[in-house]
Amino acid sequence: MNNEAEPISMTVYSKPDGTWWVRFTDDHVNAEDKGPISWKGEGTFYSNGLNSVVFWVPKGYAYQSWQEMEDGSFTAVLYRTHPGFG
Repeated sequence: MNNEAEPISMTVYSKPDGTWWVRFTDDHVNAEDKGPISWKGEGTFYSNGLNSVVFWVPKGYAYQSWQEMEDGSFTAVLYRTHPGFG
């Protein structure tokens, strides 16, 4: 996935086996699954799940807020923290 593409969204979703995964999608709708996170769905995403997600945010990027989607996943748009980063 092109590291220069903006915007990039980050989605945390549950697979059928109960594991939660991180997926990045760029502005060309190219999706790339990155891997499972340690959160197993216990508690809420905001109180427990975010702790397992923050290290997946690429260097030089941040998120403002997360939105819970109809399918139970959570998505945030990532933005560059420093103009000209890359």
